[in-house]
Amino acid sequence: MSAPLRPWLLYTLFLLSGPLYVSAQAGNRPKIGLTLSGGGAKGLAHIGILKALDSAGLRVDYVTGTSMGAIMGSLYAIGYSGDSIYQIVKSMNWNVLLSNKSSLNAFIMEEKAEYGRYALEIPMEKGKFKMPSGVLEAEELWLKFNELYSPVYGVRDFNQLQRPFKCIATDLATGEAVVMDKGDLISAVRSSMAIPSVFTAVPYEGKKLVDGGLIRNFPVSDVRKMGADIVIGSNVASGLLSAEKLTSPLQVLMQIAFYKEAGLSSEEIALCDYYINHPVGAYTSASFASSDSIIAIGLEMGRQYYPAFKKLADSLNAIYGPPEKISFPSVDDKVFIRKIITDSIRVISQPFLRRMMGIKEGHAYNTRELEDAIRQVYGTRYFSRLYYQLDSVGYRIADMRLKAEEYAPITAKLAINYNTLTNIMLIANLSLRDVFGKPSILSLTAGLSENPRMRLEYTRIFGTKKVPLAWVSEGYLERQEFSYYNDYKVLGQYRGFSTYADTRLQLAYKRRQSYAAGVHWERVDVKPLSGQLLQLSGNNNYFQGYLRYEYNSHDRLFLPRKGTYALFEPSVLVSQSRNIKLNGQPLTGDSLNVLRGDFFRTRFQIEKVVPVSRRNYLTLQAESAINFNTNQVVFNDFAVGGMVPMMRNQVSFAGISDLAIRTNSLLKGALNWRYQFTGSTYAAATFNLMYHSFLKAEEGNAYTRHLLNGYAITLGFDSVIGPLEFSFMYSGNSGILKNYVNLGYRFSRGAF
Repeated sequence: MSAPLRPWLLYTLFLLSGPLYVSAQAGNRPKIGLTLSGGGAKGLAHIGILKALDSAGLRVDYVTGTSMGAIMGSLYAIGYSGDSIYQIVKSMNWNVLLSNKSSLNAFIMEEKAEYGRYALEIPMEKGKFKMPSGVLEAEELWLKFNELYSPVYGVRDFNQLQRPFKCIATDLATGEAVVMDKGDLISAVRSSMAIPSVFTAVPYEGKKLVDGGLIRNFPVSDVRKMGADIVIGSNVASGLLSAEKLTSPLQVLMQIAFYKEAGLSSEEIALCDYYINHPVGAYTSASFASSDSIIAIGLEMGRQYYPAFKKLADSLNAIYGPPEKISFPSVDDKVFIRKIITDSIRVISQPFLRRMMGIKEGHAYNTRELEDAIRQVYGTRYFSRLYYQLDSVGYRIADMRLKAEEYAPITAKLAINYNTLTNIMLIANLSLRDVFGKPSILSLTAGLSENPRMRLEYTRIFGTKKVPLAWVSEGYLERQEFSYYNDYKVLGQYRGFSTYADTRLQLAYKRRQSYAAGVHWERVDVKPLSGQLLQLSGNNNYFQGYLRYEYNSHDRLFLPRKGTYALFEPSVLVSQSRNIKLNGQPLTGDSLNVLRGDFFRTRFQIEKVVPVSRRNYLTLQAESAINFNTNQVVFNDFAVGGMVPMMRNQVSFAGISDLAIRTNSLLKGALNWRYQFTGSTYAAATFNLMYHSFLKAEEGNAYTRHLLNGYAITLGFDSVIGPLEFSFMYSGNSGILKNYVNLGYRFSRGAF
């Protein structure tokens, strides 16, 4: 490694000319330009160069960047030091920032059950379904940018930053490079990193923009045009892949997309005085799980180039004197919000928007309060993208402008699920917002499978901020084939068909808890499919009045890392009407303990997730379910077994098959330990105990008063279409080793 010619000429001139040269040239100090390339996760290596520049005392005057280089470069241009950027990156949760999964705590209780369950959401615009321009909207990344760029919220000309800055994006309509040096800094940076088909395109100054790496990934020519005399270029791009490394259709498409940029890259490299090529070829743009290793490579390259940076800084300082130091912009503790501007919002009603946000005009708020307000509005599920822009109108006074991309009033959603009990299922949903009253949602979901199911749900939110009331009504149909067991051995096959209608009034406070009172009607049909000694068939229908308390502070729908879920539901079943046959003959009397009558039921469930360390999580669970009437065989008893509850009255229990035990009463405790190898890959171990049938033994129940134990080991992956889990289960009671497979989010009666 050797420094280029130009800095050494400056140093030689200094030695020859002496102090008089210093005085003569003090006003013509050469300008230093810095260019940071795009490269996704590989761009984290730029941090090492920024730290080396700071350590050497070399002042950078202009900055350009593309994609991840635009993020790093813009932060450096604002006034963040290389070390502060390093600390920011180390604290980032990339799995959250680069996903569509915001914290579940941001969502109102009425939306928690549906959020994040679908792999694909397709809005209807002007009567036609329109595919999104990318998979990821990354709402949390927008909010993170709001936080990081808050010191310069009033800047609309990037030349007014501590270091003038430009970043590059690509016009989606023309394919031409767009050089951004004014406007909203957050939108500019976000558009520069919008990889086509991965991130959604970003509207900016009347254009739709995507990743600038398609056309100019290493914008050295732009920093030259800004006036840089000496250019330092930090490049993490690995160039085009060789033919043998093109192993997937996505890689082929990306290779084609970057053909033009690859041809121009050599011209940009030639414009550098100091060209730093990071050896990150072993990583991809998606290697955020290896961020520590990538940063370490950048730090090592920074150490290698530090002597050259130091010599250049000393030469320039000796000739021209020390440069003016870069100071980090002062940050206001709170900003006075003069007005809230919502001109980009058309669907959600304004009173509902203001109530959900909780920000009032004429009051002062800090950045965290503004972010929380945006999350609360985003939690209504009216928006695919929502962030704010502060337009300065005076000292510590600003207008808060909401920048939104709303969901279309009609949206189709698709998901897929495979489960050991239900088999493969295509799940389709059609959601209509505010079609039948504002704010409201009408949702129709169908599970297409050999075990089909369907749900129609209508939710209307009303009330006030102090009394957040909602009316929720739903109808549900479910057909499920299942095995009937005795002593853990299959006796025969049944087909169950259940349908219900439910309506309730619900009070939901602070997005974590709700209180509800409702009425439920249900009909259950059972039909034997295979021969067994006693074939029970028929139907039962009843009404159920219930009270419900629900609490949910989980941060995620699946694989939560902290929080508590609790459910308590006391109810009474009345007006039962049965038509039962035994071996084809109508059944009368109480010979099989199927007496009619009203009875009380309670269900209770609590689940606490405790983060033990960065990768280790402990989940504690307790559950009880009691029918205060023991004569409820088949129709109202609880079906125990399986890793997740998939059908009516099912209570999961790791270790035994789905529905292997039927009981009128149970107490269950479970302990689950999970280790995250990466943000998506994990292993888990489960141990659970259950004491059941403790009210009164049912006749013919082979499991009377048994203490049940079970164990499971799970390997899983959180994929783009949902969790993929392989489990091996064992119970000391049955002595049978079973396997269990689940792919995607389940479609069942209960969401949790």
